[in-house]
Amino acid sequence: MGEVEPLGHWSRDCPLCGRDNRALAEGEFSTVGWILKTCERCAMVYVESGDARRPPPGREASRFTRLRLRFALRKDFPTLVEVWAKPGAVLDMACGDGTRWDELSPAFVPFGIEADAERAAMAHGRFAARGGTCLNASLFGGLTAFVDRTCTAVVMRSCLAREMDPLAVLREAHRVLQPGGVVLVKTPNFASLNRLALGRRWCGLRPYEHLNHFTPATLRKMAEKAGFRAHYGLTYTLPTSDSMYVVLKKEGGESRAPRSCGGGCC
Repeated sequence: MGEVEPLGHWSRDCPLCGRDNRALAEGEFSTVGWILKTCERCAMVYVESGDARRPPPGREASRFTRLRLRFALRKDFPTLVEVWAKPGAVLDMACGDGTRWDELSPAFVPFGIEADAERAAMAHGRFAARGGTCLNASLFGGLTAFVDRTCTAVVMRSCLAREMDPLAVLREAHRVLQPGGVVLVKTPNFASLNRLALGRRWCGLRPYEHLNHFTPATLRKMAEKAGFRAHYGLTYTLPTSDSMYVVLKKEGGESRAPRSCGGGCC
C-alpha cells in the first residue's frame, strides 16, 4: 500500500479489480523495465511492474506541450472546497509547503500530509497558525493517523495516479470523512484526445511516477468500490484537457449543493 519505494523490481495485480494480468501481453506504452497493461476484466490501465534500478529515460516536453500546459484551464482548489464542502477540516494529500491554502476561507481548517520533510515542516507552520497540522508521512500512512469522520473534505491533487494501492487510499479517505463529505480529485485523463493524438509523446505517460492511468469510467468504478458517488461537472472532463476533475461524495449528512462560482468549477 501507499507510494512506491525505490527497492528494486516490483509487480502488482490490477489496482481496481485485483485481477492477476501477468499472462497478458504488455501494453503499447511499456518501456524497458516498466510494463503497462490494460486489465481484461475492468479496463484499468496501470503499471503492472517496474524496476527502480532502471529508471525510465528522461523526456523533455515538446514546445507544443509546454505551450498547451501553460495556457490550460486549471481549477482553483480553495474555491472548489468552498463550493463543494461544508465548513470544517480540509485534508490536503501531498500538500507541498501549503501555500495553495493561504487564501482559504476562515470557515475551513487546513490539514495536510506531505512525504517531503522540509515541505511538510513549512506546511505545518502555516496550518498550525489556523488550528491545523501537517504530517510528514506517505499518503496512506498519514491517513491512518486520522480518526473516523474527522474531515469535511479531502483534496487529492495529482497524487492518486502515483499510488501503488489507490483503492486503499480512497477507502481510508472515505473513513476519515464526515457523512456528506467530499474528495476533490485531479488526475491525468487517459481517455483525453491529447493522449489519443500524441500516443507515446503524451505528457501523462511517466513510468514510476504515474502508476495508474484513469479514465472517467475507471475512476468512477474505483470510487464506487470505495463507497463514493462520483460527480463530474460540465467542464471537469474536457476531451482536450490532459487532466480531469471529479468530486467524490460520501453518503449521509446534509449534502451541499454546488453554487455558481468564478473559479471555473462547473
